[in-house]
Amino acid sequence: MNNRSLLILSGYVTSAILLLAVIIDNYALLGALIGFLTGIFNFQWLHRDSKRIVKKDLKAALLVYYKSLFSRLGMITLVVATVGTFKPDWLLYLAGGIAVGVCLPLAWTMIKQHKTGGGEK
Repeated sequence: MNNRSLLILSGYVTSAILLLAVIIDNYALLGALIGFLTGIFNFQWLHRDSKRIVKKDLKAALLVYYKSLFSRLGMITLVVATVGTFKPDWLLYLAGGIAVGVCLPLAWTMIKQHKTGGGEK
């Protein structure tokens, strides 16, 4: 998934969540927005790292993935701890937003790969 389509997706979802939060007067939905943007950032980080290791041998590639995994988990833990400290009632929405923010671009990328016939056969 390229940056342009991810930016368009983020804009649509951000607009929808903000509009929904204002209409139903439930500002805990902002936790879903924070989670969604965190999930998108996590996906972009993984995508960037996977592009970087294409020409490396297996051991070096796994080392990069391990470092990236723990860095990304640390980033998500920091976001969850921060939101949990200041707005604990937003945590359920945050978890849902993170799940959607990771799964939606991943599914979009897999569909695109399947349609273009990319990957190993």
